[in-house]
Amino acid sequence: MGAESGMTDVSAFETFVGDAEPRLRRTLVARFGVEVGNDLTADVIAYAWEHWEAIASMANPVGYLYRVGQSSARRYRRWGRRPSLPVEESFSPADPEPALGAALARLRPDQRTAVLLVHAYGWSYAEAAEVLDIPITTLRNHLHRGLARLRQNLEP
Repeated sequence: MGAESGMTDVSAFETFVGDAEPRLRRTLVARFGVEVGNDLTADVIAYAWEHWEAIASMANPVGYLYRVGQSSARRYRRWGRRPSLPVEESFSPADPEPALGAALARLRPDQRTAVLLVHAYGWSYAEAAEVLDIPITTLRNHLHRGLARLRQNLEP
């Protein structure tokens, strides 16, 4: 393997990171909160670099790296602490419900992640399911249950 091949790997990795990093960051932040999600994103990008040869040949490398992030989250978990959710610059409803952040934080992590990816970030079901590495039907279940629980938590 010569220098040219090494440069191709670096270029391919940089292209991959440019596409995958924002999706991974949003997904991990939606799942684990701002602080832990950002740390996990850096961890999984480093992991991807260390294992680039295997990652590059995968059918769904972003989904795989999301699972790596889930596994790595164990060392970041803090008992009894709800995740702090992001304030997304591109998302600014005219009159947000003041209790929405707390209600989102009370959802199960899989439900919160699905609701944020689809309804806050505007991802399609297919995009969200691919990053989460789950079937679309499972994503729909998480959305349905998460939205029902949100409605219940936000009722006066």
